[in-house]
Amino acid sequence: MGTPERDRTAEQLLTSWEPLVDAAVGRLAAGPRASGAGGDLARRRQEIGEHIDALAAALRGLGPEQFGEYCALRAVFSAGLGAPPEALGAALDALGEGLGALLDPASAQIALEALGAGRRRVGAVPLVTPAALMELPVGASPPGGAASAAEALARAAPRIARMTVALSYMRRPADALAHGRRRARCLEDAERHLTQLVAAVDLGEPALFGEYSDWAQTLLTKLGLDPAELVNHLGALRDVLAIALPPDLAEAPRRCVTAALDRLTSTECPSFLDPGAPLAALARAYFDAVRAGDRARALSLVLASIDAGTAVHHIYTHVIQPCQYEVGRLYHLKQLTVAEEHYFTAVTQMVLSQLYPLIVNPARVDRRVVATAVEGNLHEIGARFVADFFEMAGWDTFYLGASTPTEHVLLEVARRKADVLAVSAMLSDHLPGVRALIHAVRDDDAFRDVIVLVGGQPFRIIDDLWRRLGADGSAPSAEGAVDLAERLLAARAA
Repeated sequence: MGTPERDRTAEQLLTSWEPLVDAAVGRLAAGPRASGAGGDLARRRQEIGEHIDALAAALRGLGPEQFGEYCALRAVFSAGLGAPPEALGAALDALGEGLGALLDPASAQIALEALGAGRRRVGAVPLVTPAALMELPVGASPPGGAASAAEALARAAPRIARMTVALSYMRRPADALAHGRRRARCLEDAERHLTQLVAAVDLGEPALFGEYSDWAQTLLTKLGLDPAELVNHLGALRDVLAIALPPDLAEAPRRCVTAALDRLTSTECPSFLDPGAPLAALARAYFDAVRAGDRARALSLVLASIDAGTAVHHIYTHVIQPCQYEVGRLYHLKQLTVAEEHYFTAVTQMVLSQLYPLIVNPARVDRRVVATAVEGNLHEIGARFVADFFEMAGWDTFYLGASTPTEHVLLEVARRKADVLAVSAMLSDHLPGVRALIHAVRDDDAFRDVIVLVGGQPFRIIDDLWRRLGADGSAPSAEGAVDLAERLLAARAA
């Protein structure tokens, strides 16, 4: 961390901020790359000011090495804007020339040493690790011809991802030093965030990206990262969008990111275990038993309640389902570990397997349903819930499990002569797969009578999302899915 001498230098830099900026901008304006545009002058003032702030922060932090890292990341970010490679070095030189006149000799020497570290770092190869952060297409404009904000965002995503990582680290260069090789993972995460953002923008639903951001923050935290890192990253992303896209195309994605940031900083998240709900005492006892690691007791509580007359479908609806939602809530709040979340899910799967003999309805209705999690969706319990409720209603059910490829889903729909295809999605980036599956069904005359139902978290958030993707309907619960399917089939037969 800082020393008294470096702290004193940082204080002098901030005290002399205005005259240092004026002097440096004046030198740049008199140089060979001078421009008389007012906007260019304002931009130079802002950039020189940011360099001074970063220099002071480095002197109070890890010293010259931290400022060097800031400069490296600044160069990457500037490349994404199409700035000439020598621009940053010229700005540092201009700033350095004014230090001797405005700081005392000892402080000026300390500041110049840090500036020198930055100047050397900009000339180093590779500039930033991983090298992928250097692969920024030159120029600030996205590819031309974009028909929508989502299309423009998708086309510019590789450059936006790298600029966002660079800006995020530029604002926290100490993190850049600490992360080392983990920067490659940060770039992968940035690209994943953008995939989710494109899906939310395409549908015009900021809530989808907010839901994803909740999930992402929980996952990153479980990996040992500071929760503030995602907030910092999304803040950088929002700023990059304003730079990398034209204003009319940047508005929608920036609105989605702002909504996600508001959500991440909100503490409101009520429990799904409502004391006033049906079977609330059983749900709480079951949840507590699983959380305590006692799956035998959890199962015995459920079986005892059934023996006492509770209907199996009420166990599904009022015990298992709210408990699974509560697991997700606590996981997002970082009150459950990854292992605990996986254990809860495993116990739920075990309990459902034990209950299966009790759900088979001997009165069959000569209807068939194929239920699956869409390709890419590894969360399969929702689809299994739906299949089980159709089974209770006397349907022949064919549950395909998690992440089933589209072509294999179609084969099963044909082979089983399905009346209904029920598809589950968990995250917004699963939605293109849902749309593709629905289109594949609609494009084949062999499936012209098949009812397509969709469900999962995105459809609970957005009421009419199913219609936009081309499905026949969506229900808020597995039980509701059966009722909806029967009504749709009856309407077709009328």
